[in-house]
Amino acid sequence: MKKLTGCILFLLTLFTGMICAESPALLVYAGAGLNKPMDELKSYYESTQGIKIEYIYAGSAQLLSQIQLSGKGDVLIIGSVDVFKTAQDKNLAEAPKLIAHHTPCIAVTKGNPKGIKTLADMAKPGIRVILGDPKANAIGLSAQKIIEKNKLSGITANTVALTSTVNELVMQLAMGQADASIVTKDSAAANNKLEIIDIPAEMNLDQIIPIGVLKTSLDKTAAQKFVDFIASDTGKACFKKYGFAPVE
Repeated sequence: MKKLTGCILFLLTLFTGMICAESPALLVYAGAGLNKPMDELKSYYESTQGIKIEYIYAGSAQLLSQIQLSGKGDVLIIGSVDVFKTAQDKNLAEAPKLIAHHTPCIAVTKGNPKGIKTLADMAKPGIRVILGDPKANAIGLSAQKIIEKNKLSGITANTVALTSTVNELVMQLAMGQADASIVTKDSAAANNKLEIIDIPAEMNLDQIIPIGVLKTSLDKTAAQKFVDFIASDTGKACFKKYGFAPVE
């Protein structure tokens, strides 16, 4: 009986050790507006590589704060090179790879009832504007820089609300809580209640999506492999499918 009990204990110990030896999941912090391509790429990567991926989606400022507070994580992907540089300046991330364009545009409700055609139209009296919070997300910061670049403080004066993520921004505009917004083309194109108005290149500030390994990663080889996959032709093609023009 003692020999049998010992054998059972040995097998249980062996089985537990095998479970513990399994590769831990990669923890990826991702901008909320990147969820569609990232979810699809996650499914493909897990099925082909046998590595579990866990995402935390949020506005860029919240993501950086979470990384700092937790001291955990493997990969960061957000909607702005400038914000990623902040992560590098805080010694949170390695040098990134560039994935796709996250181009700002004007978005209006279907039918464009206020006849908005330009950024200057958004600054006219009586126009209700909703923007991303520049302290919380990449599109909010880019919108503020576009306003300053074009000296259109009237847009700021017309702003009735700020949102913490681009997804909230699109949802609230689609619900008619404002007349116009500065959002990313990919996020607006995904909502059939909105229309897109391009901002001329000389007036715009294009965003580029970067991805890189976090310095907190306990498996930088696995983390870099995932970064390389997202930056590959397969990854960029998936982003293109959801309206993000790939970086050449």
